[in-house]
Amino acid sequence: QALRPSARSLALSLSLSLCASFCVPIPRHFSPLWFAISCHSNMLRLRAFRASNEKIVRLQLHPTHPWLATADASDNVIVWNWEHRQVVYELNAGGVDERRLVGAQLQKLAEGDSEPKTKITEAIRGGSVKQIKFYDEDVRFWQAWLNRAAAAEAPVAVNQQFPAIGGGLQAVRGRHFLVICCENKVIFLDMVTMRSRDVPKQVLDNKSPLCMEFLSRGSALDGPFVAFGGSDGVIRVLSMTSWQLVRKYTGGHKGAISFLITFLASSGEMLLVSGASDGNIVLWNADNAQDARELTPKLSFKAHDGGVFAIELARVLGGAPQLITIGADKTLAIWDTVSFKELKRIKPVARVACHNVASWCHPRAPQLDVLVSVKDSHIWAVQHSTYTAITRPLCDLSSQVPPSLLSANKKLKCYCMSVHPLQPHLVATGTNLGVILSEFDAKSVPAAVALPAQSSSKEHSVVFTAESEIRLLTFQLSTPLNPSLVGIGSVTETGRPRGDSSEAAQLQVKQTKKRITTVSHDTYSCLSVSKSGNYVSIVWPDVPHYAVYRVSDWSVVDSGSAKHFAWDACKERYAMLEAAVIPRLPLVAKGKKAKEAAAQAAAAAAAA
Repeated sequence: QALRPSARSLALSLSLSLCASFCVPIPRHFSPLWFAISCHSNMLRLRAFRASNEKIVRLQLHPTHPWLATADASDNVIVWNWEHRQVVYELNAGGVDERRLVGAQLQKLAEGDSEPKTKITEAIRGGSVKQIKFYDEDVRFWQAWLNRAAAAEAPVAVNQQFPAIGGGLQAVRGRHFLVICCENKVIFLDMVTMRSRDVPKQVLDNKSPLCMEFLSRGSALDGPFVAFGGSDGVIRVLSMTSWQLVRKYTGGHKGAISFLITFLASSGEMLLVSGASDGNIVLWNADNAQDARELTPKLSFKAHDGGVFAIELARVLGGAPQLITIGADKTLAIWDTVSFKELKRIKPVARVACHNVASWCHPRAPQLDVLVSVKDSHIWAVQHSTYTAITRPLCDLSSQVPPSLLSANKKLKCYCMSVHPLQPHLVATGTNLGVILSEFDAKSVPAAVALPAQSSSKEHSVVFTAESEIRLLTFQLSTPLNPSLVGIGSVTETGRPRGDSSEAAQLQVKQTKKRITTVSHDTYSCLSVSKSGNYVSIVWPDVPHYAVYRVSDWSVVDSGSAKHFAWDACKERYAMLEAAVIPRLPLVAKGKKAKEAAAQAAAAAAAA
C-alpha cells in the first residue's frame, strides 16, 4: 500500500502473471483426475462477515485495496475494509445526506455564492440505488489489462498490436472514486478527500440512469468517460472533466437498459455491450476515434425472452473471449465474440432465474469456469460451461453465518455476488443477513498426484490424501458405446473438448479405492512424484513437515522439517527448503533482575 499507483500496479502485474501461469486447464493425461476424485460440497470457507438488518442488493470489490462497497434495500451505501473489519465510509444515497449537504453549502459560501440560483444537487433525493462501482487509476489499469489479456488469447491475435494501456488521466490521478448510480442522480464520491460531485438526471436528458460502465479509452482532454444506460433505451456518455454529455448511443433498444460492459475484440476494437429489458444484446463502438454526437449500433441480436439481467466476459485459453449472459427466461447463454453465435444455452438451476453470473478460474478446480447465484443459500458452479455444462453447488452459505442469525422462519437468501478481479479465490455475496466474503478452502479438494502409467495399460493410478490417510485410486475410462463418437470427445491440450457432441461427454469411470497408510497431519498438503514414479513425497507447509514414501511397499524412506520440496527432473534426488523463524529477543526491563532476564533471553535464543 506504500507504493505509488504505478509501482503497485507493476507489483500486482508480476504477482498476477505468476498466478495466471497456474490458472491453466489440466493437461490431457491429468484431466481424468477431476472425474475420478469427488470434491467436498463446500469448497469455500468464511473469510469475513458483516451483519446487516437489511438485505444487501448491490456490491463491488476493489481490485487492489481491501474495500468492499455494498448497498442495501434501504439505499444505505457502506464501504467496508474486509481486512481490518472496519467501515470506511457510509451514507444514505436514497435520501438527502445531511453531512454532504452541509459540506456543499459551506463550499458555496466559501466561493462567495451566498444565495445559489439553482438547487444544490446534494439536496436532491437520490432514489433507489441501481449500481455501485469503484473507479481510480488501479481500476482503470486492471480493467484494460484483463480485457487485453482475454483478447490476446485468440489465434488471430498473435500478430495483433494492441494499443498501450497508457498512464492515468488527470481527472482521476491520486483520487479513488466510489460512483453510486441512483434513480435521480449519480454521486461521484472521492474516497481521498471525502468530497463528492452529484450529477442530476437533468444532465442526462432527465432520464433515470439504471446502469453504468467506464470507457477505458478516454481522451486526455475530456476523459475519462462513463456511459449510463437509461430507462428509455439510450446510452449517454458523460465526461468526468467537463461533467457534460459528449455522446449518445441510440437506436439499439426498445426497453430500459439493464447492464453495460466493455471488452476488447481480438481485432483490437474496443466494444461496448448492452443488455436491456427487451431481451436484446447490442454491440457499439467504444473507441473515441469517432467524434459523432450520436452513434448507431454495430450489431444486435435476441438473447433472452423477458429481458437480460447480467453480462460477463470470460477469458478462453487459446481462443477468443466469450460473453456469458443470463436473463428472465431462467437460462444462461454463452456467445462467441467473433461470429456472435450461440455456443451453449443451459438452465443452471431448475425453475429459478439467475440474478448474478461471474467468470471463475481457480487452479484447484480447473473444470469449474462459471459461478451463478439465485435467491437461495448456495453459490452454484458450472462445470465445462461450453461442453458438459453440469451445475453443482460450490458452497452452502448457511454454514458461514453465525447460527444465532438463522432460525426456522428466516432462511438465508443470496441477492448479489461478485468475484475479486485479481484474487479469484475471494467471492463476495450479499444476503438478507449481511455480506459474506468467502475464500477457497484448500482442504476441499484433496491433494493428489498421478503415478506414471504403463504404456500398454489403460489403468490410471492416483495417490491422494484425505482424513489423515494416504489413499490409492485406480480408475479406467470406458470408450463411448457409439463407434461413430470415437475421437469426438477427445480433449485438446488447451483443456477444451474437440467437437460439440454431448453424447461424447458421457464417460463411464470404473474405479477402485484403497487405503494405504495413515499420516500424522491433517492440514493442507502438497504431493509430488519422482521422475521414475518409484517415490512419492508429501509436504505439509503449515506444520512444516515432509515425508518421502517408496511406492512399492509405501514405507517411509525419509522425513523431516520443510516448507518446500522439489524433485530433480533427471535423477532420483530431491531438495527441500525450511523457512526458520528468526527469534526475537524480548525487551529487558531495567532493574535488579536485568541480568537474570538477559541470561534467560540468551538461553532461549540459543535453544531456538
